[in-house]
Amino acid sequence: MVRSKIQGFQDIYPLMYPELQCTNISAVENVTFIVTWDCSLRCKYCYEGNKDTQHRMSLETAKRAVDFLFEEDRKHEYIGSNPNSAIILEFIGGEPLLETDLIDSTIEYFRHKALQERHRWALHHMISISTNGVNYETSRVQRFVEKYKERLSISISIDGNKQLHDSCRVFPNGSGSYDVVESAFKLYLKQSGHRTTKLTIAPDNVMHLSEACTHLYEMGLQDILSNCVYEKGWTVEHARTLYKEMKKLADYLLQDNRYERYTNSLFDELIGHPMPEEDNQNWCGGTGKMLAIDNEGLVYPCLRYTPLSLRAGLKPIVIGDIHTGIATTAKHKEDINCLKCITRKSQSTQQCFACPIASGCAWCSAYNYEEAGTPNKRVTYICVMHQARVLANIYYWNKLYKQLDMDKQFKNHVPEQWAMDIAGKMNLQS
Repeated sequence: MVRSKIQGFQDIYPLMYPELQCTNISAVENVTFIVTWDCSLRCKYCYEGNKDTQHRMSLETAKRAVDFLFEEDRKHEYIGSNPNSAIILEFIGGEPLLETDLIDSTIEYFRHKALQERHRWALHHMISISTNGVNYETSRVQRFVEKYKERLSISISIDGNKQLHDSCRVFPNGSGSYDVVESAFKLYLKQSGHRTTKLTIAPDNVMHLSEACTHLYEMGLQDILSNCVYEKGWTVEHARTLYKEMKKLADYLLQDNRYERYTNSLFDELIGHPMPEEDNQNWCGGTGKMLAIDNEGLVYPCLRYTPLSLRAGLKPIVIGDIHTGIATTAKHKEDINCLKCITRKSQSTQQCFACPIASGCAWCSAYNYEEAGTPNKRVTYICVMHQARVLANIYYWNKLYKQLDMDKQFKNHVPEQWAMDIAGKMNLQS
């Protein structure tokens, strides 16, 4: 008898349950399990300001949370409103890999449940983990990565070179974590086919941006998701630095046609122009599209509405729990309706709504709640940062179009005074 070469979940389950392959998947649910409030780092820009070692999810709660997902999906209301949806199980902390065994057991239970119910999620699910990388090389984590590699999307946060990374991503004693994370990241690059990371840019580290990105590309990275923090702190001086750093990065990408091999989310052809009034959707998905479940089994519209993230004294926004369901009280329903009614116009001043470079400007609804007391009032701490980013995009794209001999122009919608404050007259002319 010839032994079959078929191995593992990815190969066996589609053969056992062929009917599940035919599901017409047209949407994705995203659910976050907050497995611990503990973390091995104390990153200076982290929005999770209330970390501790006491709050961790039990396996009993995790299993009940899985049951809850299937129960809610059958209702076709909050979860499963689209009966052809796949699901992403996101595990987060704190640092989620501090609870690798819990995550492993939760996934096993989820898969058993999905098969038991002949549910579409048996084949249509992904596992997502974002880690600081400190524990990535341990044998326990490596066994986990190997076990779930077929459906595991894991990313290690590394902020470029040692200078940028260690300026913010530090251990509790204040020492930098770059050396540990670099080693983990090199292993990750060998294992992963998708060479990407998320690089966080804050006022404290913006001066290292271009060098950090080039360092990551030269390490073997292909795609960088660069994220500027939304929180208070950006000044005109920081914006000037961001503009200069992005111009340096643009020149690096344009040299020797590196843009063909590397991408950076800071450069986007769709940003920097006015938005039509009818484009009135709320940009942020943290109004119920990113459900989060905490260690007590409470359900939130997003991780950032939890006590882990909110400043002291601000009441979390809870929309249900894993035992009774979602929207089971008058308060739950009131908060859900409030979140659903938020539009770009409802939360913005007229000046903000009509901004000549509105496209590509982002915001966090939960941070609005933290700063303004309501998710329906948009804070504008990032205006100068966005202006700098748009100006750098004008520089990059027009230079690229010229390099490619294209009859095309990235139009400048930035008001002259804004541009002068950040770039100066000489830079605008170059």
